[in-house]
Amino acid sequence: MTTVELIEQELQALERGAAVSSPRWPWLLIVLGVVVVVGLGVHGYTAFATIDGINGRSKLDTPNPVVLFQDLATNGPRVPATVEASSRNTYGRALSQFVLDGTGLCLGFTLAFAGLFIRANQHVSRQPA
Repeated sequence: MTTVELIEQELQALERGAAVSSPRWPWLLIVLGVVVVVGLGVHGYTAFATIDGINGRSKLDTPNPVVLFQDLATNGPRVPATVEASSRNTYGRALSQFVLDGTGLCLGFTLAFAGLFIRANQHVSRQPA
């Protein structure tokens, strides 16, 4: 090979650029978010089941979990007067735990969607012009 051919090969290699591997941290955000959502979803369900069970014995209507979370996050956990005295402490703890789990669940969704958003934008930015 001549010197000119070697220079042309080097120039072509520089124009192509090195293969850039995508960073793995967006996937880490996605996986972490999904793990948080699943873990806190299951834990929050147990708190909701406790609330629903006590509401059933107290003849109270239990709203769906999203409406209950919105109400508790806005107005704070409060124990109705119709809840039996022996269950008031358990009910209050279940309400507080439900709010904490719901907040963590929302943060997990945020992590997962942030990872997906970053990953999608990295894919778009690498498209040839």
